[in-house]
Formats: sequence, structure tokens, C-alpha cells
Amino acid sequence: MTPERWQQIRAVFEQAEILSEAEREAYLDRECGSDAELRREVESLLEAAARATTGFMAKPAAELLPRTPAAESQTTRIGQRVGVYKIIAEIGHGGMGEVYRAARIDGQFNQEVAIKLVRLGLGSSFVVQRFLQERQILASLDHPRIARLLDGGTTEDAVPYLVMELIDGERVDAYCESRKLSVDERMQLFLEICEAVQYAHQRLIVHRDIKPTNILVTREGVPKLLDFGIAKMLDPGPHQETTLASPMTPEYASPEQISGGPITTATDVYSLGVVLYRLLTGRSPYGSRTRTPVELSRAIADTHPQRPSSIVMSAAPAGDNMESSTGPTSTVTSSREPTPARLRRRLSGDVDNILLKALRKEAELRYGSVQQFADDVARHLNGLPVRAAKGSWSYLARKFVARHRAALAATATVMLALSAGIVATERQARIAQTERARAQKRFDDVRRFSDSLIFDVHDALEAIPGTTSARNLLLDRAVQYLDSVSKDADGDSELQRELAMGYQRLARVQGDATVSNTGQVSAAEASTRKAIALFEAVARANPNNTTDQLNLAMVHRRKGLDDVYYPDGRPELERALAITDALMRQPNPGSDVEMERAAELQGLGMSYDVSGDRPRAVELLGKAVELVNEVTQCDPGYRNASESLAKFRAEYGYELAYTGALEKASEQLEAGVAGYQALVDKGAAPDTTRDLAQTRLRLAKVQMMEGDLAAAGRNFTLAQQAVAPLARIDSGNMLYRMDMLSLDFEQARLLVLEGKFAEAEAGIARSIESFHKLGSEEDTGPGDAVLFTWLGEAQLGRKNSAQALLSFQRAAKVTETDVQYDDIETGAVTVYVRVGDSLLLLNRLKDAEQAYTTAQAKAHALSKDRRDTPTLSSLSEAQAGMASLWLALANTSRSPEDRESLRNRACKAFNERVQARVLAPTTARFSPNEYPVIEPIRGPELRRACDAETMKPLPPPPVPGKTEAERFDNAL
Repeated sequence: MTPERWQQIRAVFEQAEILSEAEREAYLDRECGSDAELRREVESLLEAAARATTGFMAKPAAELLPRTPAAESQTTRIGQRVGVYKIIAEIGHGGMGEVYRAARIDGQFNQEVAIKLVRLGLGSSFVVQRFLQERQILASLDHPRIARLLDGGTTEDAVPYLVMELIDGERVDAYCESRKLSVDERMQLFLEICEAVQYAHQRLIVHRDIKPTNILVTREGVPKLLDFGIAKMLDPGPHQETTLASPMTPEYASPEQISGGPITTATDVYSLGVVLYRLLTGRSPYGSRTRTPVELSRAIADTHPQRPSSIVMSAAPAGDNMESSTGPTSTVTSSREPTPARLRRRLSGDVDNILLKALRKEAELRYGSVQQFADDVARHLNGLPVRAAKGSWSYLARKFVARHRAALAATATVMLALSAGIVATERQARIAQTERARAQKRFDDVRRFSDSLIFDVHDALEAIPGTTSARNLLLDRAVQYLDSVSKDADGDSELQRELAMGYQRLARVQGDATVSNTGQVSAAEASTRKAIALFEAVARANPNNTTDQLNLAMVHRRKGLDDVYYPDGRPELERALAITDALMRQPNPGSDVEMERAAELQGLGMSYDVSGDRPRAVELLGKAVELVNEVTQCDPGYRNASESLAKFRAEYGYELAYTGALEKASEQLEAGVAGYQALVDKGAAPDTTRDLAQTRLRLAKVQMMEGDLAAAGRNFTLAQQAVAPLARIDSGNMLYRMDMLSLDFEQARLLVLEGKFAEAEAGIARSIESFHKLGSEEDTGPGDAVLFTWLGEAQLGRKNSAQALLSFQRAAKVTETDVQYDDIETGAVTVYVRVGDSLLLLNRLKDAEQAYTTAQAKAHALSKDRRDTPTLSSLSEAQAGMASLWLALANTSRSPEDRESLRNRACKAFNERVQARVLAPTTARFSPNEYPVIEPIRGPELRRACDAETMKPLPPPPVPGKTEAERFDNAL
């Protein structure tokens, strides 16, 4: 059912309900007309409303489903065996499931658990599917305030079950009442509940049924979140669920659940708001206006909730549609504040504002996350200004005074005494004292700022999708503050160290391409320069401090990686290696030093990769993997060791592909995928999910080189499925947006290799348009040279030589003007060969000769310096192009002597092509440099024209045991 259809049903039902029986029939005849389905839906709702009691809307819809005959004959499961457990007693039941206390009976050990089974008689495919989804969701959650999944399976009669941690506790509202918790104590307990919900949100799971019965508090006072039976992953299919199709508890449902709108994390924010409202006031946010189901539905959708401070002053009406009424006003207030007036004062102001913001009808106007909601509650408890308030100067001043009454009184006394002392103190002593105090204050300020703001707050935001704009603002303020403090840092190593770490952290989140960043590349470079200058000053002042030396090596290494495509990059990496050389010679250098050394070797390997010395790059990256693997074996608890190993293997694997070692490349990349997948399954941060997608993308490219296009397509799809939810939630994150566009392009490029040229051309054209619209301070996509080359390939496949020529010429222009580093140089050879091929097909032989000559010159120049498969491949392509040209000229010549001479030249060039091509291991049409591996357009004709007598013998296969460097030296 679509949201539009539900709105139509709802409108007719609400009007029909208020009419008399006589009026109702005529109204339905008029409104429904020939729409029999609409009438059936409305009449079923009218019948249900007529049967409803005041508790109807508190029940999930599944509770109203008819029970099967089997269920009627079997009324209890007490005493039954489920797996290794025996059911002892029923704990409770909900819309779809029944929960029992059970004991382990296999004799291994004594244990009591909670077992949840599909409710008797509700074994429909819909209910079973919901149940299995709950099991999968619980398996992905591991948090101390979420009931843990211990086991699961299927009974002998094919009923799925869950074995969960047995929570011996009370529902949260009853717990608060029985212990007469104060307002502050209830809010502290609420903060712990928010932790559990925020944890689920970080894993893209919305609970959708947060209410007191699903929150139990143990005897130790620890809240536990239960029942993810109707939880929803934030990766919706093509059709959104509607209220009629989605189970819920309406009393705690959000307006979008009632109206059938999109379900987001804001849905749980609203439900948490209702829970907190009830914990603090004992009332529904909609007071006495919620006597019937329809009135409750209307109130949630259309009526603004009453202020908590005002609702507690009125007696609880008999019709208050509460799940657990707490009685008259005196009962409500006695456990919170001594009198209703005191409770009203306690809730007025900040608490009113916080709850009303959480309960906004418009999802976008609520708190942006559960963490923001919890932060405001915590700020209120600590006497700090809350975001839900307007934040005027007088409001902020009141908050400050309220927090520091004693301190302000003491300060006033001290200031009086200090004023008298200042008069009697010499001027120079006063200045010295002020300077010392200022320096100490600066140091304390920067420590607190760096630790709590840059690290804690930013890291918390980074883990929440959709916070890029907030992170940008935070980082701008951080730069301003650090710059102001650094003016007073000369000669103070501790302060300089703190500042350097702050700048280094800023640079990483501003523009480090290896992690989720805010795209501020220029700002990142400026922050890195400041960090280097500060770290150098600290290292000079403390030459024997390993940490300070390591910090300096780290910042040089990161600067080198930032500039790895430019001449400045390698010297920075070598400076870092020079520092760790000395540290590695120490006895037991430790995991920190070894991991930094591995990162430097990886960076240097990338530098050699850029310059084209792929065998040297493979050697360095292999050493880096060995070092990281050693740390993970010897120090398995080292921070992020498993993630680092997965990352290093991914880099190493793709580098192997450049040397033609495709089997070994696939092994390393598959190991990288497995490592990242294990971390994601445990609930890793969004950046790790992105790294998993990027590693799958690289594996797919190697599979294209191997010719396994089906496997490549599967991995591209898996990568898209991983990144899509991140990009949708955090739309301001440039990396996620670029990733999605790149994966769309990969799918289109794959179509070229599959021979589906028309689809490929349309897809690549869309990719080009999207990349140009996106824009970025730094080009992190495939680039116009690659994009237009593959567009030309698709057009050439469609026999559209004229259009293909324009695309190849545009790609060639980019290769001439772009920075001449990395694979664009070998790509340029391929592009000019394709320009020549297009001209040849258009019978423009003289222009084709010029293009092929340019390709040959570039290929021979590259072969002097570069040692990799793309270089060998481009050299063979240039030779093949010239061979095609000479054969075309021979076919058009009138002189027999000229024809023979041109044919011999063609065969000589074709033979040279064969000699080079056999040494380029990939036999597919995709090269590691992102460009196509092309065949001569007159390949079959050349083979027929050049018989065995004119062809030179093929070179022998590579000698076993030779290094990659020796093999490429011999080939070139």
C-alpha cells in the first residue's frame, strides 16, 4: 500500500466515523463509488473502531490477527524443549512473539535465558520474515544496554526462535515510580537509554517501537533496550512502508508513522521524547484529548503537545490514554518533587524546550540525532545552556551564574583581597605573575580544547552520518582558536606538542583522502605545515624522547602522502624514514614504532608507484604488510591493527596487479575484503564500511583483468550496496558522493567489456555529466581522460567512428594538459592509438599516421623509465597501430614494389607488437592503469598477411626465480 492510498483511506474513514449509521451509508456510496477495495478498507476500520476499548491503540496490529486452529488446540508451550533449553514460564507476549523463561538442560552448565518464539497461531510468512529480521538485527548489535542475542534456531515444528540474555528487571516507568526517583535521576537514567538507541542508529538500525515495556531496568539500575521485532534498517527498498502495513504501538508512534511517511532516526527521537515526557510528568503529551483511537491518531499527527510544566498542574483525567497511569497529581509529583508547584518550576524552561523540540511534528525540526537529544539533556543537568533554548545573552548569563554561585562569591572575595595586594606589589612582579598565569591558562585551555572539542566532539560527529556541515563549522572555529593560542607557544614544549597534535588532527579531517574528510584540501595543507614546524621545535628540544621523534616522523610521512603525486612527496617520506631508522635500531622498538615504519614504507611504495617503478613499489608494500602482520600477531590488542592489516593488504594487492601477478593480487585483495568485512560485521564506523567498498572495487578491477566479468560485476554491486546508505544519510560528504559516481561509472565501463555498447555509451555519458556537476577542490574521481576514453570505446563499438574520434581527441587534450604523473602517461599512449584507429576507419590516413607516431614516441619515452604491465601494453598498442596503418597504405598503393615494402613494414611492426604483448600478462581488455587494452583494428588481416616466415619467434617465457624488476628490465 502506498502512502497516498493510506491517506485516501484515512480521510474517508475519519469522516465516516463521526456520522450516524443512516448518514454513513450514503456518504460511503458517494465517496467510494465503484472503488470496492476502498470501501472494504474503510468498513474494516469502522468495524475495528467499534470493537475497540481504550487499550486498542496501545496494541500492535499483529495482536488482532486471527489465530489458527493449531493455536487454539495448543495453548501453552510450558514444559516444551527448545534446543538445549526447557521452557519454564511465560514472561510476556507481544504482537508477533511470545517470550519465555527457560533453563539449560544439557548438563554442560546451569543457565537461565529468555526464549522468544513466533506467537502461537501467527506462523504467516510475513510474521516469520519479521522474526528472522529481528534475529539478524540483534546479531549485529553488541552493547551493554541492549539485550544480547545468545543463540537462535528453529524448533522441531519449524518455528523460529531466539535465545536472549534474561533481563531480571522492571519496566523503566515502574522502576522510577517504585524507587521514587527524582527528576534528575530519571533524566540520568534516560541518558543511558539514549546510548543504546544511538548505538543502533550508528549501525543504520531504527527501533520504531521504543516504549516503557521495551526498556527494562535491572536491580543494579542498568537499563536494557528490548524487542527489535519491528526495527528497520535504514536502506529502504523501492516502496516505503505505510502505517497500515507497518506494526507499531501508536501511543508512542511518531507523526510519520501515523501518516505513513519515511522512517528515519528522527522517528526514534520522537518516541524517546514521549518516553521522557511520561517519566517526568506521568502523562501523555496529548493529555485528555486522547480518549479514542481516532483522537489519539489525530493528536499525534496534528496537535501540538502540552508543555510538561503545565500538564503536571492538572489532575490526571480518567480518559488519559496512558499505558501505565500513575494516578492523580499528588502521586505524580510526590516521587519527583514535594509539590506540583515545585515540579512545575523544575520542568519549566529548559525541560519544556528540550521535550517540545524532540516532539516536533516535522522530523527535520527535531534533534538531528539521539546523541544531540542526549547532549541537551546532559547540558541541562550540568547547568549549561541547551540548544533547544534560544540562547539569548541573559539566558546564557543566568546559566553561568547558576552553575557558579559559590565560585562567583569566592571570586568576589578573592578579587577584593587581590586588589589590595596589587596596590602593594611591585610592577615587575605583577607583570611576571600575570604572564605566568596567562601561559598556564593558555596551556590548560588548549589541552581541554584539543581533547574535548577536536577529538571527542568531532569524532562523535564523524561517526554519525549527515554531520559534514556541522564538522566544517567546528573545524573552522578550531583553526581560529589554535592560531590564537600558538602566538604564545614559543619555548613551551608541552604547549607546542599539544598545538601540533591539534593541527595534525585538523589536517586529517580537513582533507586526508584516505578517510572521511570535509574536502578542505588547502586548509589541510596549511594545518600540516603548522604541525611540522611545531613538531620540529619539540623534537629539537627533546632529542631523546621517542614519542616526540615519532610524532615528527608521522607528520613528515603524512605530508609526503599528501604530496605523493608531486616531487615534494618522496623527500618528506625519506625524512620520516630517516627518523624511524634510528628508532627501529633500539631494542624492542615497540608496536607504535613498527606501525609508523610500516606506514612510511607504504607511502614510499606509493611514491615509486607514481613514478612507474612498480616492482620497487611491490617490494616496499610487501615489507609493510609483513611489519603490520607481525604487530597483529605479537600485539593483537594494538589499536586498529586488524583494520591496518586489511588496508595494507588492499594496497599491496592492487600494486601486484601492475606487475601482472594477478593471482597473488586477488589473494591479497580477498584477504583485505575479509578483514574489513569482519570489522563491519562487528559494527565498525562508516569509514571502515567505505574502505570495504573500495577494496571490493579494486578486487573487481583485478577480476576484469583476469577476464572474470561476472565476478567483477558482483563485487561492484556489493560495493554500491555498502556505500549507498552512507551517501544517502551524509549527503554533504564529498568522498561518499564521489564513490557512488565512480561505482556507477564502473558498471557502465563493464558493459563495454561485455560488448553492450549502446547501454555503456548512455551510462558513461551520464557519469561524465554527474562528475562535472559535482565539482571538487581535488580530483578524486577517474578523471576526464579515462571517462572520455571509455566513452570513445563504446562509440567505436557501435561503429560510430566520427563521434568516437571527438571523444578520443578530448581525452588526448586532457592528457597533454593534466599533471604528468601516475598512469595518465601510459594512458596517453592508448588514447593516441585510439585517435589513430578512428582516423584510419574514417580513411584519413595521413592524420592517422601522425597520431600513431605520437603514440610511438610517448611509448618509447616511457619504456626508458617505467617498469610495469601498462607500459608494456601501451608499447604493444603503439606498434599495432603503426602495423594497421602500413597495411592500409599497402592496400591502397598502385605499385607492387610499394605494396610489398609497406606490407613488410606492417609485418615488422606487428611482430614487434607481438613481442611486447606476450610480456604483458593480462589477456583481458582492461589495464591496471584504468584504460582499455586495445587490439589492432586490422588484427585478423595482419595475421593473414604476415605468414610464419616473416614473423620472428616469440621470446622464451620469464625465467623462474627472477625478480619483477629483472623481468621488466629484460622485456624493455
